[in-house]
Amino acid sequence: MVLLQDPPSSNEFLPSFSGLKSFAPPVGRPRVACYVSQNLLRRFAVLPSFHPKTDDFIKLEVSTPQRCFGTNSPRFTIGNAYARPLPPFLHSVCPESSLLDVDHPYLVAGDFNIHNAATDPSRVLSSKEEREFAPYFDQASELGFTLLNTPGVYTRFPFSGSHRPSTINIAFANPHMCSGFHTWDASSLPSTGSDHAPILITLRPPIPHNDKPRPGWQELDWQGLTDRLKDWFIPPPPSPPSPGQLDQWFCSAPSGLTMVSENTAPRSRPSTRSKAWWTPLLTTLWKEFKKPCRRAKTTQTPDYYIIAREFELCYFKAIQRAQASYLADFLAKTAPNNIWTAKQLVTPTKTPRVPSLPDASNPVTINNALLDHLFPS
Repeated sequence: MVLLQDPPSSNEFLPSFSGLKSFAPPVGRPRVACYVSQNLLRRFAVLPSFHPKTDDFIKLEVSTPQRCFGTNSPRFTIGNAYARPLPPFLHSVCPESSLLDVDHPYLVAGDFNIHNAATDPSRVLSSKEEREFAPYFDQASELGFTLLNTPGVYTRFPFSGSHRPSTINIAFANPHMCSGFHTWDASSLPSTGSDHAPILITLRPPIPHNDKPRPGWQELDWQGLTDRLKDWFIPPPPSPPSPGQLDQWFCSAPSGLTMVSENTAPRSRPSTRSKAWWTPLLTTLWKEFKKPCRRAKTTQTPDYYIIAREFELCYFKAIQRAQASYLADFLAKTAPNNIWTAKQLVTPTKTPRVPSLPDASNPVTINNALLDHLFPS
């Protein structure tokens, strides 16, 4: 699929390309267009859909004969947005129109015309730019979307020297699509002559993630390692060596020593502090949450305290949604071998700190009951 924003058109017709079929909103000057491979159309059913309130957004619903991207859904959706700045509204495509709450894999990409520190960390944002990007990222965190952009990689290079490069082409994926995301690349494709760089987004079926056991160096059998090191020797160098052979010989010695040490050490499980529900979006939100907190402590003004509070609520709401999404996914895939783990996840871990006593429903009666029990008259 090819997603275009502000595509060229002539007499209300888009350019045609061999092997591709175009989809665009039914307007005279479409601002967004999608080109789909004929091979994909022969294999799957593709249904374009348009938003009733804006002509700058289009989505393609692809129906698959089987489940896709590791989910139980037989379809996925690709959205294409061109959020043009339009007064009195902030943009022609609002967050609710592009970041949809759906129960199947969904990816949306396009020119959002917003600047943010998540995609451009070195940019100093103005208060206007913060107000523009905040609704989109609030909606993304509310629905559990993940930002696919690589931080610090620019997507727009203005022809004039009065503006700096920026990142206004953004891509989001909902929790159902995250497992199928592979790469986001803004440097592989050749230039199209536009001031925007073409971006290649690669999707693939999810690969099961298995945490590899790690060597437990604290429980290493030093006596056994000493005995094994006595039989270990450095192989002789090749004669006469080429540069490649010499480099390989230098690398073989430490690699062999590391292998002997790892084979002697027992294997340990991943840390209990690791969070399986953590997402890259939470890392981004945590960084963004700390910035207004530090600014509020430095300036000590009410406005920055309000902004820091809003970021805090957004961050912790995203954590709750990530935990709930992970728990629901884990329970949906529960098998007999992990039924007890599922029970521990759904059972409250905290016990009541105040004991439950008969005929004592408030702190005063509980206090009197304890005193009567410990110090009977």
